[in-house]
This record gives sequence, C-alpha cells and structure tokens, in this order.
Amino acid sequence: MNKTPTCDLVADSTSTPCSPWLSTRAQIIFTACACAGASSFLYAVNPNQHTFYPQCFLYKATGFYCAGCGATRAFYALLHGRIIEALHDNALFIVALPVCLGFAIPYLLRTWQANAWPQTHIESKSLIRIGVVIFGLMLAFMILRNLPGWPFDLLKPF
Repeated sequence: MNKTPTCDLVADSTSTPCSPWLSTRAQIIFTACACAGASSFLYAVNPNQHTFYPQCFLYKATGFYCAGCGATRAFYALLHGRIIEALHDNALFIVALPVCLGFAIPYLLRTWQANAWPQTHIESKSLIRIGVVIFGLMLAFMILRNLPGWPFDLLKPF
C-alpha cells in the first residue's frame, strides 16, 4: 500500500504526490513566511499612497466595483487596527477572512501533527454547491455596492 501523501480534493480524482522535494512542514513554514512577508510589506506600504499596487480591471473599464475592490486597502486598515475603515473598504473580505482562517488553521494543525497532507474527499456535487454559494455571495455583494443611495454607499471603498 502506497503511503505517499496526496493532494486529492475531489473523491474521484487520481492521487498525485504533493511535493517530492519539500516536506509537508517545510511547505507550511514556507507559506507562513510568505504570508508574513506580504503582510509586513502591506503594513509598511500604504496602498492609498502608492500606485504600484494592482488596480481593478473591472473598475477601470466600467466604473463598477467588483467584490474584491478595496480588499488590499481593507487588509491594510485591518493590520493597523482600523476595523471600521476596513469594513468600509471591503466588508465581504473582512467577514470572510475569519471564516477562511477558521477552516484553514485546524486543517493546517492536523497536517502539521501528521506531517502529511491528509486526503480530503469532497463530493463533486458538494463542491459545486459550495462554489455556487460563494459566487452568489460575491455577486450579491458586487450588485449591492454598486447601487446608488445611502445604505449602499457604505459598501463602496473609500
């Protein structure tokens, strides 16, 4: 029986090794360092004052805010402890961040303890349902933040 860690996400996919040259813990450490480095850079360099941060193509082309518009500024504000400003820049991102971390951290802790990526089996129908729900939330947020008027103006980034 092959005990090689695999990266399966869907139950009917074929098994492939995650990385033959980098251990599981090294992958987690490398990813954590990359996230810490990117967060440190963002903490130090204000996206409101520097133009080298990527601009939204949809907003530039149409003038409509997408679901991700303001996420960089929101994360910058969050890193500086300005939660209200972060919520104003991109409420969906700020609400989704702890949810994503709530799923990722326990998974990474289990992976660290086992020193192998566990096989995660998600049925195709469940994966499609999850994708449709996420897409629907993003689309609804995008529509609401582009509507004119008082309550919807609160969803537009500064």
